[in-house]
Amino acid sequence: MPSSRSVLTCFTLSLITAAASAQPAPAPKPAPDPKPAAAAPPAAEPPAEAPLEPKLPEIDDPMLKPVATAKNMLRSWQEAVRLARTQSSELAVAGAQIDLAVGQERSALARALPTLTGTGGVTRHLLFGEGVTEFSTAGVKTGKIPDPSTTWNAGLALRVPVFAPQAWYDHGTAKRGKGAARLSHADAQRQVLAQTANAIVSVVTAERVAEISRVSLKSALSTLDLNQRRAKLGAASAVDVLRAEQEVTLTRSQVVQADEGVLRAREGLGLSLGSSDPYGVMPNIRVDALASDARSVCRPVADPDTRADVRAARARVEIAERNVKSTDYAFAPTVDLLSNLGWTSNERATANQEHVTWTIGGLLSWQLYDGGLRYGTRSTNQAQKRIADEQLTQSRRLARVEANQAQRAVEVATRNLAVAGKSRQLAAEGARLARIAFVSGHGNSFDLIDADRRLRSAELDRAVKEFELIRAQIAALLALSSCEV
Repeated sequence: MPSSRSVLTCFTLSLITAAASAQPAPAPKPAPDPKPAAAAPPAAEPPAEAPLEPKLPEIDDPMLKPVATAKNMLRSWQEAVRLARTQSSELAVAGAQIDLAVGQERSALARALPTLTGTGGVTRHLLFGEGVTEFSTAGVKTGKIPDPSTTWNAGLALRVPVFAPQAWYDHGTAKRGKGAARLSHADAQRQVLAQTANAIVSVVTAERVAEISRVSLKSALSTLDLNQRRAKLGAASAVDVLRAEQEVTLTRSQVVQADEGVLRAREGLGLSLGSSDPYGVMPNIRVDALASDARSVCRPVADPDTRADVRAARARVEIAERNVKSTDYAFAPTVDLLSNLGWTSNERATANQEHVTWTIGGLLSWQLYDGGLRYGTRSTNQAQKRIADEQLTQSRRLARVEANQAQRAVEVATRNLAVAGKSRQLAAEGARLARIAFVSGHGNSFDLIDADRRLRSAELDRAVKEFELIRAQIAALLALSSCEV
């Protein structure tokens, strides 16, 4: 019975023979010159050929099939902006806040404008008595009263504010509230674009990680197949096969996690686009061009204090200050001009004994005591003013820190990508040499599996670092931008 070493030698020779048979046949050498020639210097040794990496058998496994394509596919950055504009709930809420501010401004203005009220009514008396119904030259006429028993009346009442300081001041405050709502809407646009771009990069990253995981699974399955073949020839032990099977199991788990990451990333992209359905990304979308595409709807700002969210916080501080001041005007009196035009079917019930009456007058109103309502309102507005001050301070801090971190993140991501690229090259070369050594009988299964694991880790790390750089570039752009979706 042949020994393990002899079997391994035969197995190696068969691989080398197969590799050699795949090489083209050498060209025939020319016939030697029959004339004697002078002694030639010794020929230099031919350079050693690089070891050939053996061709491994094809592997077929159900888990090597990629994740199914999403039902909805995003085709371009412009389509993403359009979907976000029409479907994003955050933008819809921000737009509704503007409409709310417009309505509040109109309500505040209404308190400072004239009001015209029309009235009409009919009265029917059900209880009657005896009394004078008419005075005339012929004498006094008596009968059932009231007479007539049914009367109609109609009127118009005009009220014109002549002096209303609080209403006028509150209208100015409401106008500033409308401006603050528009600034908040602009900041919501910036955040939605950042979320959308980040979601697109996340989908591409997750799909790339899933692809690398399947390549790693194929490599692990190939290693397992090689160990099983060696074990049949007696050149590998059961421990080698078990170690390869454990590596395959670990890689399968990574494939499952990577597939779930793809599905979650697609769902996240769908949410950022305002849809409950998952969205995939077409391969023709250049992720590295997202930053330049974002510049089409965003313009950079020079100072973090000019960012939309900081300006909105500053506008809310001004509104809070005006609300405190508005309480002071509540202690002032108001003057209104009044005019009433009326018609009644019973002219005897009017002062001029006519069907139509018209009066004009003025009304001074001064609330002297309201149970402390105005003082409580003032205290509330002062507390709101302090809250707005702190929110402005916090917004300015966050804007400056985010801008600094975004710029620094680009530099860090660039360096990390360079390191990851070098690590990937080293890991790939190590895996190639380990496989050659293993096939030729100079290595063991532990070295082979460890080299494959390092290569898989380096591949994943490089893919993640590559997309982290793109994500950092987009974040740096949007950290100091004003966007209009």
